[in-house]
Amino acid sequence: MRPLTYRQPLVDGESTGSFVTRLAARHGQSVSHLLGTVGEGRSAAGVSPWESELYVNRAARQRLAEMAGRPLDQLMRALVSLRDEHLLPDGSGAPQYQWPWRPHSGFLVRGCALCAARHGVLDPVWLIRPDPWHICVRHGRFYDNSREDRASFIDLAPGPHVIQAERRRLRLVGAGPVGRLLVADAFGVLAHEVVAMHLPRLGSSRTAPLHLLPVAVRVATRMARLERRRLEHRLRPDEHQHWRDQVVRDLGWRLGMALDEWSRLHPPLQGRRPDLSPRWQQAPGSPHRDVPEMASVDKLTCVPWRVLSSGRLPRPYG
Repeated sequence: MRPLTYRQPLVDGESTGSFVTRLAARHGQSVSHLLGTVGEGRSAAGVSPWESELYVNRAARQRLAEMAGRPLDQLMRALVSLRDEHLLPDGSGAPQYQWPWRPHSGFLVRGCALCAARHGVLDPVWLIRPDPWHICVRHGRFYDNSREDRASFIDLAPGPHVIQAERRRLRLVGAGPVGRLLVADAFGVLAHEVVAMHLPRLGSSRTAPLHLLPVAVRVATRMARLERRRLEHRLRPDEHQHWRDQVVRDLGWRLGMALDEWSRLHPPLQGRRPDLSPRWQQAPGSPHRDVPEMASVDKLTCVPWRVLSSGRLPRPYG
């Protein structure tokens, strides 16, 4: 397959549907015509890149890379849904695609227009994210899955503490899957009924993540100190109480009570101590099992969302 005339710039984290829409528009084609070259498949009538994600199998992924004029590994680094865990089954081996009404996993979040412009992209860009929000620390903007064009982002200049918290969260998440799980567990702790009465709930308003993120990162950072010792088999049974008392002094008694549940689920590991301290990039220890790339915080955490048990409140993500 010959590559198309014009190569489209890549935007990290962009959805495949968003990229293909830009690629088709640049060459004066309809998306359906371009997809007909990629392979055979089904598409929900009138689906748009801000509504759902485009999925392909292995053969169609290779065709898309050739059409875009990009090495496959380069395209996979930028477009998350092209990675192996998100591919459609190969079936007969023929190139195939699907564009359903809803993403199989994750949320479509508006990408930062200023970041896209730095890459020469002036069209709207949609990212595929595990959670329905995204903070651009470079430009201090909060984006989410809102379709409101009049206020497509929230300027975080009045709230520099949120940007600082996001930088700390990115350091935790960038250290490996354990860091991402601890952030999810911190949001789980904040959903405990003792705490949720005094804090907004994820999903209750567009700005709820902005209020919760600084607290969640502080909690996750304190969790990390204990969890590292636990994964290295150096955690003593009596350390939890000392750690909890310190958290209560720093963050308040309500969070201390909510952290009791997390501590109970993260007891000292039994068995032989590893020869080398485990890296955070390795698989997490019990009670966590795996870390799907598009799993949201309420799916990753081991802490029950107790605030939902009464049935009076909807799920954090609807």
